[in-house]
Amino acid sequence: MQFNIDHDGGDCVAGWIVPNNPNATPSVKIVINGEEVAVIVANVNRSDIKDLGLHSTGLIGFHLDEDNLPGIATAVDLQIIDQETGVLVHRRSPVPFLIEERVMFFNLCVVPQIRMRNDAANLFALSYANSERINYETLYSILRNHHAQSVFVMGRTNHNRISEALSSSGFKRMALLREPLVELAERLILIKQISRSTKRSMLESLVFGVENLFSFVETVDLEAEASLQDAFRQMRPQQVRAIADPFLSAIVCDAGDEPEERHISLALDRLAEFDVVGVEERMDAFNICVEEAIGRNMFAAYDAYQLPGTLELVDRLRNIDKVAEYLEYDTALYREVRGVIDREFAV
Repeated sequence: MQFNIDHDGGDCVAGWIVPNNPNATPSVKIVINGEEVAVIVANVNRSDIKDLGLHSTGLIGFHLDEDNLPGIATAVDLQIIDQETGVLVHRRSPVPFLIEERVMFFNLCVVPQIRMRNDAANLFALSYANSERINYETLYSILRNHHAQSVFVMGRTNHNRISEALSSSGFKRMALLREPLVELAERLILIKQISRSTKRSMLESLVFGVENLFSFVETVDLEAEASLQDAFRQMRPQQVRAIADPFLSAIVCDAGDEPEERHISLALDRLAEFDVVGVEERMDAFNICVEEAIGRNMFAAYDAYQLPGTLELVDRLRNIDKVAEYLEYDTALYREVRGVIDREFAV
């Protein structure tokens, strides 16, 4: 799905949405002051978009005004949501309650940081979590939405794929890293819990991109070091790719590339260009940098949290040579970043 908002003049809003099916006619759900008030089908033919080959008929445009949406001119909080995907494409809301910045937050943990997402959602007009689950065309539309002066995007999207859109749209970039062994341990525990759940199909979306690890955790006893040793020695290539150096993969590697030692220095150079870089173990330093960058300590109430059993599993993983091999470059990157932060924010 792709979209664009062409105009919001108060008494009317105009734009277009190209649905995932280029033959379909899109519709939008309208929410005013928290209440769904209408569903409106595309009512403008956009021959210019059809001529680009993006849609078969061009019936993808919207013109919303007092005739088809009474009260639009006086709506304090107006949300326009794509009916098919549930993606928020436009929001008009009270500016005094918002952070007027565009922020891309590379939260590189597989376990969703729900509290951080919720904190941001209350401060920005537009907020998008789990960006790695959003298809590229939709994410590009989100990042290039010129009407979005207050927007927060959070996730593990590959930086190389969106770097041009971030730069041209004036996004501030943040990154939060976590000790690689802790991240791997919590990832395995969460996948094990999901694999045992009666709601597995619904919960699998929480760990997008590491589906190949389900067969791995189903056969390993996470509480037995011998079982872990055997399992990591027998990992299939696609399983190794699902755990190997995820930080480097997200920050500097192109899709399909395997992390290499040379990527460590590239990642350090890339992170030096970010507006905020932190590690979860030093949220105090991260929060100071966030406040300096956007004028508000938006994560002040956040406390780092691990799933039960995470630190015990870390101790077992620390003794496994293959784990050290698969996380070698991320560990080196993390050590460098943590060292800089500890020196700059000595306690």
